[in-house]
Amino acid sequence: MNEECYGMGTMTVYVKPGAKSKIRLVRRLPGMSIMLLCSAGWVLAQTSSLTLDDYFRQARDSEKKGDYAAAEKTYQAAAKDFPNQPEILKRLGIVYQTELKFPESIETFQRVLQDAPQYPEVNFYLGLSEFGLNHFDKAVDAFNKELNANPKYRRARYYEALAYQSLNRNADALRQFEILLQDQPNDAAVLYQMIRFLKAATIQSINQLGNLDPNSEYMLILKAEGYTEEGRYAEAIEKYTELLKTNPNFPGAHYGLGLTYWKKVDYAAAEPELRQALREDPNHPMASYYLADILVKSQRTAEAVPLLEIAVAGEPDLSMAYFELGKCYAEQGKLDDALKVLLRAEALDPSDKSTHYQLGQLYARLQQPDRSREEMDTFKKLYAEEREKKKRETVTEDSSQAEKAEPKAEQ
Repeated sequence: MNEECYGMGTMTVYVKPGAKSKIRLVRRLPGMSIMLLCSAGWVLAQTSSLTLDDYFRQARDSEKKGDYAAAEKTYQAAAKDFPNQPEILKRLGIVYQTELKFPESIETFQRVLQDAPQYPEVNFYLGLSEFGLNHFDKAVDAFNKELNANPKYRRARYYEALAYQSLNRNADALRQFEILLQDQPNDAAVLYQMIRFLKAATIQSINQLGNLDPNSEYMLILKAEGYTEEGRYAEAIEKYTELLKTNPNFPGAHYGLGLTYWKKVDYAAAEPELRQALREDPNHPMASYYLADILVKSQRTAEAVPLLEIAVAGEPDLSMAYFELGKCYAEQGKLDDALKVLLRAEALDPSDKSTHYQLGQLYARLQQPDRSREEMDTFKKLYAEEREKKKRETVTEDSSQAEKAEPKAEQ
């Protein structure tokens, strides 16, 4: 006969159908309860037994998807399960920073630094958050702490330079840019910031000078130099002439006027100005070079040589001065001297085809046919590449002009 059963705590009551008083009490086995409880505990443990690497993996996956809110929650959960792991807080702070939650990121980074004042990169990221809030003094302080531990950390130095610039501590900013360029001279980002910095500083100085006296001699020569750089030679000559009327001995004015005439290919007017510049400064390297160039063009080689020697001594990287001097030495029969300076010109500018041509001719005179052939082959190669480049540029320019000239189709 079937029995009905009802649970009552740890006891089970069995009632036989149709019976009024026959109740059988059976104690439930405690082992079954224990097993059920253990099973439930095992399930709960499985849901929260993530390792630190698991948390990091989940957070990184969320960050890759751009789901920073999810990454934030993952790091927060990890911080609860692993309360003594500074790396969790560092990564959480970076996520806050990415979300532009700068106050939250600063508080999180400071928690790390309380226990580990030099934890890798945390001072840098703290400085970056302070920078984001325009707290430039605090940013500099944090960047300095990072650089004290790791002087080669370029990002910290780069942003420290920007913070100094924002504080108008221009000398400090310039120093940081210079250190960065010493290590990596071709860092485009640093070069860009350096140019912007110098340009801004120059404009600021010009404005200050102009406020003192907009018609001063200094403003006149600055305008003249600017016009020369822009190729506005007539206007530059006018300003230099105006300046020299009021002050014939203004430093650099004769050189500037001579350079302007040289660029204008008015060598007859340039020569006396450059000679006057050299009377004022006999060792002026660029005045010596430009005057020597005029002399070489007019077949006055002997007079040009000492000027070119001054030029290369004062400007050791001026490849064209070495080239002109090598040609002059070769013309004078000083072949060994010519070879030395032409090789220097080649080292400074390997892409200059004229230097390779001169070396080819010189090696032939020195009875070195293999070297001569090698230089002439290089000359021919560079010449062909130059012609091809000009051809491509001409085709591109013609195509562009044709597109501009082509009438637009009616809509």
